[in-house]
Amino acid sequence: MERVPWRPVVTAPRTPGARRVLCALLLLSGLTAGALAQSVSEHAVKAGFVANFIKFTQWPGGGDAANAPLRLCSTGSQALQGQLALLQGRAVGGRVLEIVPGAVSTHGRQCDVLFLAEGDAHRLETLLRGLGNAPVLTVGDLPGFVQAGGMIGLRIEASRVRFDVNLAAAQRAGLLLNSQMLKLAGKVLQ
Repeated sequence: MERVPWRPVVTAPRTPGARRVLCALLLLSGLTAGALAQSVSEHAVKAGFVANFIKFTQWPGGGDAANAPLRLCSTGSQALQGQLALLQGRAVGGRVLEIVPGAVSTHGRQCDVLFLAEGDAHRLETLLRGLGNAPVLTVGDLPGFVQAGGMIGLRIEASRVRFDVNLAAAQRAGLLLNSQMLKLAGKVLQ
């Protein structure tokens, strides 16, 4: 009788959506600095994270807004060295991404997502205060971003891109973040 080798049993999340979230974020979070240098830049990986955060965020309302373009704004014209601009026209959750570079605080409320980079550190508090509780997902890659009131902060830890979440800020804005995404976050501020 032939012996069948033992194989471990692996269980995955039960819903297809949860599996996609888990796979996408695990893939992105598993890239090391060596892999980044060989295949994709740190900025491209961060842009991929931003796209996935958008996929797994629900905005309040519906109706006509569900068919409108989803506006991803940044304060600089070359956010993440132009990697965010490459997301232009991509379909995310049934909506098409519209990239708006060079947005300033007065236009921030017209955005669905606002990306803030390290160069925005000197005006971070003003930009976030200007948004108030508007349903704008704020994502940044500057130190202390979530502690300052931003919703999702990207950071490098042990040569990997990681992220933290300020759940209270997202909830005040009426945004619903996928629970699987929250499980993968390094820190979740309540």
